Amino acid sequence: MIDSLGDVGAALSRAEPDRLAELYRELRLELRYENNEEAVYATTSPRVNNVRVRGGT
Repeated sequence: MIDSLGDVGAALSRAEPDRLAELYRELRLELRYENNEEAVYATTSPRVNNVRVRGGT
């Protein structure tokens, strides 16, 4: 799915800070830094809007 969006990295590097902050909020992006490991763990919980079309009965 990500590949279908094109060059996401390039788009993010050109984005304005306010728009990035909005995107991160919508993705519910959380970053956790572990000092002993010198690692950052990222998790997201994006909202998914499902649209269903019911067939006629």
